Amino acid sequence: MSDKERQYRKGGPTQMKEYVAKYEDLYKIVKEMFIGIGYSDKQATAVTNSLVEADARHIHSHGTVMLPTYLGYIETTGCLKLDAPDPTVVHETPVSFVMDGHSGVGYVIAETAVKKCIKKAKESGICVAAVRYANHYGYAGHWSEMMADEGLIGITSTNTIRAVCPTRSAERFLGTNPIAVAIPTVGDEPRFLLDMATCVMAYGKICRSKVFAESGVLPDDIVVRPDGTTVTDFPEAIEVVAHGDTPDKIPVEPTGGIAPLGGTTELRSGYKGYGLAMLVELLTGGFSGGIPSKFIPYAGEGVCFFFMAIAPTVFGDPKAVLEHLKYIIEEYRKAQPISEDMPVLMPGDKERHYREEALKNGIVLSDDIVGKLRAVAQRVGKETEFEKVFTVKE
Repeated sequence: MSDKERQYRKGGPTQMKEYVAKYEDLYKIVKEMFIGIGYSDKQATAVTNSLVEADARHIHSHGTVMLPTYLGYIETTGCLKLDAPDPTVVHETPVSFVMDGHSGVGYVIAETAVKKCIKKAKESGICVAAVRYANHYGYAGHWSEMMADEGLIGITSTNTIRAVCPTRSAERFLGTNPIAVAIPTVGDEPRFLLDMATCVMAYGKICRSKVFAESGVLPDDIVVRPDGTTVTDFPEAIEVVAHGDTPDKIPVEPTGGIAPLGGTTELRSGYKGYGLAMLVELLTGGFSGGIPSKFIPYAGEGVCFFFMAIAPTVFGDPKAVLEHLKYIIEEYRKAQPISEDMPVLMPGDKERHYREEALKNGIVLSDDIVGKLRAVAQRVGKETEFEKVFTVKE
């Protein structure tokens, strides 16, 4: 056991240093750093749009901390190809298409597919798309909201690197396989935005949790060992979820991994999370003719996407449809909270609040995230500009 692990078990540090950056300043330096590691302006714009938005919403597992990870994908594994051909459509109908991403930048591939989905849905009322041979596309809600911004119901999912164990198994076969749905409304009622992993906790949130790192303890029933027992020791959990997955070892057994949504047992309905994860596997890798999560270890080459855009007009007069959606949401907001200082929220409310605060007071990043970004800034000759972006949070 390392000294750091012993410190964590004793309770760890009481508080990590945090930094604050203005949204536009963080955006500018991060985009410049992506260009510095070889991204084109188009590629850097697409990825920075999503990463900075994620940080503004406190979805730090899918925020700017991913920059050094993508650098590793480019240099170490070669699975992320900056010179890949543009995404190509391999099958198409008036209301659907299948796209091949050629292992390029996942954000560019997703943006291309979503824009095509939006165009088709506005013409035909609906569009369904499946994408194969892509890469990580960040937090799923970014893409469903892009469709909602155009007045459409937006639905997306993606398979991922293998991380999750099916019910009754301790083999890591499934991805975290998120599902995101954005539904526009009218008036002062914010859009409905559901963005959820189909496992108990997303891979990135486990690995980058400040709370778990400081305490050294992981809640029960999140990570399982190869023998099926659950892990509560945080350093051990990190070892389990990362065990054996390198590009030249596909797959390595035994693995262990993350439990599906609901937990490891059928008593807690873990089979429901498993079922949702399998649904995503079929929507993404299945309909695209692509690769299932079982064969996507370590880095994200081969990841597959699913998108659906639906115009409210397919359900009737669009204004009347959206007004009715608003009415339903408002009725559920009337639920009496158990505690008066914790009102009942709609999916997306928390992230919307965090974003409003970030735009007003700046984006807050941990010392760990800033340190990782600083290393890249030094490498690309942007250290001076980088340091001007951040101030220590008081």
